Amino acid sequence: MTIPLRPVRYGALLFAVLLAGIAFAAPTVADSHSNLSAVVVRSDFAEPDAHLTHNIPDLRLTVGDGEVDCNFLSHYESTGGIIRWGFATSEVIEESAGSLTQYYQRGVVDCQERDGAWRLERRLAWDFLGGGVGDAPDLGVEPDLLSEQPGRPMGPWGHRISNFAVDGTATGFLDFYREFGGLHAFGLPKTDARLDDAPGAMLGIEGAQPGIIRQYFQAAVFEYRPGRLQPVQLRLLGDAVRDRLYPYASHQVFASFQAAGPLTDGEAYAPETVSPADALVMLYGATNGDHDAYVAGQRDALVALYHATNGADWNKNGNWLSDAPLGEWYGVTTDIHDRVVELNLSQNQLRGTLPPEIGQLADLVNLDVYGNQLHGEIPPEIGNLDSLTHLSLWANQFQGSIPPEMGDMASLEWAALGINELTGEIPRELGNLTTATHLDFTLNQLSGEIPSELGNLTNLVWLAFWSNRLSGPIPPELGNLTNLERLDLDTNRLTGPIPPELGSLVNLERLYLHANRLTGEIPPEIGGLESLQVLALNSNMLTGEIPAEMGNLANLRWVALVGNQFTGCVPAALAAVPSNDVDELGLPLCEAEEPEDMEDMEDMEEMEESAGATEA
Repeated sequence: MTIPLRPVRYGALLFAVLLAGIAFAAPTVADSHSNLSAVVVRSDFAEPDAHLTHNIPDLRLTVGDGEVDCNFLSHYESTGGIIRWGFATSEVIEESAGSLTQYYQRGVVDCQERDGAWRLERRLAWDFLGGGVGDAPDLGVEPDLLSEQPGRPMGPWGHRISNFAVDGTATGFLDFYREFGGLHAFGLPKTDARLDDAPGAMLGIEGAQPGIIRQYFQAAVFEYRPGRLQPVQLRLLGDAVRDRLYPYASHQVFASFQAAGPLTDGEAYAPETVSPADALVMLYGATNGDHDAYVAGQRDALVALYHATNGADWNKNGNWLSDAPLGEWYGVTTDIHDRVVELNLSQNQLRGTLPPEIGQLADLVNLDVYGNQLHGEIPPEIGNLDSLTHLSLWANQFQGSIPPEMGDMASLEWAALGINELTGEIPRELGNLTTATHLDFTLNQLSGEIPSELGNLTNLVWLAFWSNRLSGPIPPELGNLTNLERLDLDTNRLTGPIPPELGSLVNLERLYLHANRLTGEIPPEIGGLESLQVLALNSNMLTGEIPAEMGNLANLRWVALVGNQFTGCVPAALAAVPSNDVDELGLPLCEAEEPEDMEDMEDMEEMEESAGATEA
């Protein structure tokens, strides 16, 4: 009897075969790594977006009893910089034993020992993508390509580098080659410059279609695109090499290919050990070895969302419930191995509730349903979204309490739950969101005290709870949030004094504490907030004198103090703030104190006058 395979398992079987093939065929993968150690000599950090947030360092390695230099940054700068290489797409990694590698958008650089010496070498992309790979044969000599501008012959294959293509089109390729690193950066030419109409002449890279003039080099592809501000462009061969070695975007399982923080000079650096075979094994585990079933589970979750939010009446619902790939459904973004990583249905007329199945989309990075008519409670299953960095439930009609399970969202950076009808207390579990930079819960009906655990969120830049029903004191632990730039606690029912610990918020630009029931005096430590631009303390029950230290707030542009019970005088510097309510306080300006040396001089004059009178 023959037992047929279940169709849903075909994807798993094919993936397993691919996994085995890659592991067998990857000559660069070592069974063990040497775990190189290094020190950062200097580094350049760029963060154009989350996927390109990386360092390019010069490193000093300890190798045996000696030291060697792997100066990735110096090589980057000397061979054309961002124009040649683009942004880094990884940190420096140990991809094979005893050598270091860094991936860039337009190339890959290795630092390794060769012929008894350590050196930096750009990886020859042609060897990965051309030369018979992907139906792209090495073209060799092209004697039939004639040109009135023969250019400069280079290399053993007889190809030329010129400012002209073989049909006479001016390309500027030779000038570009010389300016941005030459042989050191690009290698030798593998073709002449011509319209790429020969089907077998193209590298096996996505988007390399005929119709524009190209020239292939060992480590780059030049493209001439007329009408562009910079007509010579480079293919993203670094990305192409990476995706060939790490299929199904499996490189994403390693921390070094994800967003990084800046390195500092003198810092110890331990490169992550990385291998394509390990990446596929980890990816296989992440999908439970069954790619088809994994995709089907995601589809089920999206279908549940569609039905729970009246999908038939959405403004846009293209391809939803169809057999099209999930990445073609409106608002859904998938990665290269079909994981749903983004769901953006903002302002799309969603009506209904957010279903618990949303927690099945475990690889979501961005969930945005802002500006709809969603109601009911936020499902606790949202805490299963361990990969989520961006959550926007803003401007809906959500009710009930904030689920404490949100504290389990280990990657959450940005959460906007404002303009809803949320009630109950702020869960103390939110103090576990140590990756968070922005938390906005404004315009709800939250009650109870602000949990002191929020003082653990030292990466916070923005914390906003204005227009709720919060009571109790302001936790002094908020003074730990030294990266904070904006603190909105106004229009609540907060009581007690302003904690002097808030004076530690050296980066704070906006402090809103107005419309509460705060008592006591303004702590003089507030005068140490050198970055402060906006200070709103009005409509409280504050008493005592306004501290003279507040006159030190040199960057202040807006200050509101009315509606309290201050006494004494007002520091004169506050009256010079562009927008202020000092005149409404009914208090005089403080007179400037005379410097101590002036007081000593006056005392001396009085003594001299007294002595003169005695002599007379």
